Amino acid sequence: MVDQLNKAAIDISKLLHKCETDGDNFDTTLSKISNVKVHGVVLPTLMLMEIIDSFTLKREERERARFNPETSEQELQAKYGAASKRWNNGH
Repeated sequence: MVDQLNKAAIDISKLLHKCETDGDNFDTTLSKISNVKVHGVVLPTLMLMEIIDSFTLKREERERARFNPETSEQELQAKYGAASKRWNNGH
């Protein structure tokens, strides 16, 4: 069951990123992620709308991370050091 939920989460995330890139509106996005199923069952519409809303709230953060020309080399190195340390300690 957990594998099915993880796959659904990954599929929804990919779809949301694609919809955002393609400029899809809310209804189109909802329609696309409504096709994701867990054990053959469509997820509840309210849950999908909450997922879209949560994704939207993080848009500004994603854009800042993606398009910040003022990020210095020192900031990148510091973030790499911290993130790689946490990642490697977990494995």
